Amino acid sequence: MYIVVVGGGMVGFHLTRALFNAGHEVFVVDIDGKRVDELISHFGNIAIKGDGSEPSIQTAAGVARADILIATTSTDEDNLAACQLAKHQFNVPKTVTLINNPEDENLFDILGID
Repeated sequence: MYIVVVGGGMVGFHLTRALFNAGHEVFVVDIDGKRVDELISHFGNIAIKGDGSEPSIQTAAGVARADILIATTSTDEDNLAACQLAKHQFNVPKTVTLINNPEDENLFDILGID
């Protein structure tokens, strides 16, 4: 399974490790170059620096062929934008997000984020 993770912080890093160790092909997008370097040093060339809610970055990450996109940033707005773009522009069959503010859960449900 090809999985794109948007956000390489604590949650994204540990999720990437678990998915990688389970044998999945994983690619990570993070806005922080230091995090990207850390991910590359642990897992190889599986990460790029950029805004995961930008079409050009999702294209570079191979989102068009992803089975799933998982957004794990600390900002619900960024997670929503990344998932919406993946689902509607790149036709990713499943998008999952970390919800930081429980009040936003209904919005994510209404918009079809899994």
